[in-house]
Amino acid sequence: MEGEKLIQFLRKQIDLENEIVEEGNRSVEGIRNELVRELIRGIALDSMKRANMLRATIALLSGAKIFLTEEREKISDQIKRHIELEKTAMETYSSLLDQVLDERVKLLLDYILKDEKRHHQLLLRIDNMIVRAGTLREKDAWDMFWRYSVFHGLQEVDHRVN
Repeated sequence: MEGEKLIQFLRKQIDLENEIVEEGNRSVEGIRNELVRELIRGIALDSMKRANMLRATIALLSGAKIFLTEEREKISDQIKRHIELEKTAMETYSSLLDQVLDERVKLLLDYILKDEKRHHQLLLRIDNMIVRAGTLREKDAWDMFWRYSVFHGLQEVDHRVN
């Protein structure tokens, strides 16, 4: 599938992801159980993230320039700051995982840590492409989206930060 047919398919997927977000938010209205409420909200946020990635994919397919040369330095500085914040978050969650005894809490913290590691790896890759090439090539963008998408391409990693 390619071209306009693919773009139309992606738009339908965006609609589906948005419906999941709305339904998730609706389903927790009035729910007092904070655990259930916040887990469902987290799933809804993941759907929102996927809708954003699909929009970016449509922009890529539509020929949108990914980074303008004049924005490169500003974007690189922002990404470097974000990389540092993600690194701090990974270190914090890794340390916390070593201290927590409750396996249910460990499960949730481990999920968060893996998500932080995916973010960190993706940001490092984006920054490298900006600094190295000054622009993000289409091939690199597809490789990045595929490799660092949730539950794909990222091998099981130790929860400790190296």
